[in-house]
Order: sequence, then C-alpha cells, then structure tokens
Amino acid sequence: MSDIVVPGFKGSELINDLNKALNENLSAEERAKLIKQVNGVFQFVLTNKDKKQEVFTVDIKKEGKVVRGKGAIKADAILSLADDDFVSLATGKLNGQKAYMTGKLKIKGQIMLAMKLDTVFKSIQEKSSKL
Repeated sequence: MSDIVVPGFKGSELINDLNKALNENLSAEERAKLIKQVNGVFQFVLTNKDKKQEVFTVDIKKEGKVVRGKGAIKADAILSLADDDFVSLATGKLNGQKAYMTGKLKIKGQIMLAMKLDTVFKSIQEKSSKL
C-alpha cells in the first residue's frame, strides 16, 4: 500500500492515515462492519491555501480503500472544502452540519450519507495516530 500524502495538503496526511486505519489497523471483521454501516463512496475535493486542488476517493461501500483522484467507483457524495477545514472536520474540531450551513462545506450527491462521516472518523480514531 503506497502513501497518498501530497505536499502542501495537510488533509492528505489524514486521508493517508484513514487509508492505513482501514487497511492495516482495523480487523477484517471491523472493516466489514464499517462498510455495512456506512455503505458509501465519498470523494473529497480539498483546496489548499495556494488555491490548488486535490481529489481523494474513500470507498466504504465495497472494499474499504482510499485512492488519490477519482476512484473506479462513482462517488455517492462529493464533499468540497478547504484543506484546513477538512483537518478540523476530521479531528472533530469542526461540526459537519455547521460547516455545511455556513458554506465551508459543499456537498453534491447524497447529503444524508455525509452524516455518516462522523461514524467513519470516530470508528478509526482510536486506531489512528492523527485522527
């Protein structure tokens, strides 16, 4: 499994950590339970301070894997936000609903699926060094 850390994107470190947690730190049973519970593909479009964008796809529908760029499976929810806001969201410092209501987070697709992101982040927080 290769790292997907992108220089200039703090969020990519968390996404890389999410990938490691899904594939190395969760047991097969824990991963299967999370996939069944979430059943969705998320695409994160992160914009850094230099206005550069990176896309990451998190498949928690079939395999429980993360890729840089658009994944092979169509995303159920596309979340666009600033890199720093993603870090705050993933670490629990920013409430997702508040971020959405204030325009910091834009969601295309299944908005209700995005509510399950808390489940994703919480389920791997104890298995991860950065989340």
